[in-house]
Amino acid sequence: MRHPRCLFRHEPADHPQHAYGYTAACCVPLFEGTPYAGLQAAGPYVLRCPAHGELADYARGLLERADAGYVAYLADSASLAQAVEHWRSLLTMRTDTSLRMLRFFDPRWLEPLLTSFDDRERAHFIGPCTDLAWRNELGWRHCTNPHPEWDGELRAPGWLYLSPAHQAGLEQRQLEVLAQRLAQDYQQALPMPEPVEFVLRQLLGARQAGYSHRVDMERWLRIALVKGDHFWRSPPHAEYLARDDLASADKLSVLERL
Repeated sequence: MRHPRCLFRHEPADHPQHAYGYTAACCVPLFEGTPYAGLQAAGPYVLRCPAHGELADYARGLLERADAGYVAYLADSASLAQAVEHWRSLLTMRTDTSLRMLRFFDPRWLEPLLTSFDDRERAHFIGPCTDLAWRNELGWRHCTNPHPEWDGELRAPGWLYLSPAHQAGLEQRQLEVLAQRLAQDYQQALPMPEPVEFVLRQLLGARQAGYSHRVDMERWLRIALVKGDHFWRSPPHAEYLARDDLASADKLSVLERL
């Protein structure tokens, strides 16, 4: 039996309540009633989606965009209100030093999060859902709840704790997902036997040099395809990267011209 579906969407400009008469009971602003309520104008909504009809077609079209959101299948014992309460509890994560917002609803973060958990942590994170499906840089992805019989427990915001080691692992897994995608995009320029590992080494080098945005990391990879593996360790590249009088973007421009 197919379980009820909920779609996270992250673009409120074309609110489906306006376009399709969706009721407030089935279209919930995720930030409402949370410390992040002031950000709702640019925040996500939760839609309870039918399997067929105009809204289902709208949802399918939205999900063809890599950053649009993802689909959660509710357990039979869970209501939409319970699911929303669970998801709101995930908005705040706890670290050793502070409480921070967790953008778990962004599909670019979801896979690194899920793969960084063990089965028990993953089941607590997925909560009142049997499955999650999302579309990221690698296409459509899927994760099944390892313990799909939901116990009905709803936790307070901040229950999710990410240790420094866990956060480092999360960043590593983000790079691994990006490396897989870039290895696909640059397949023709990567004749080596382990292209994903090559790309990942370059991304790690870029991160060590202070680059975190995808566009900068991709520029770094293109430089590596010309200059070679570990180019940043050798002169004159290392000298330019160490200069304090050049902005980060300018350093990449210099490396591209060398």
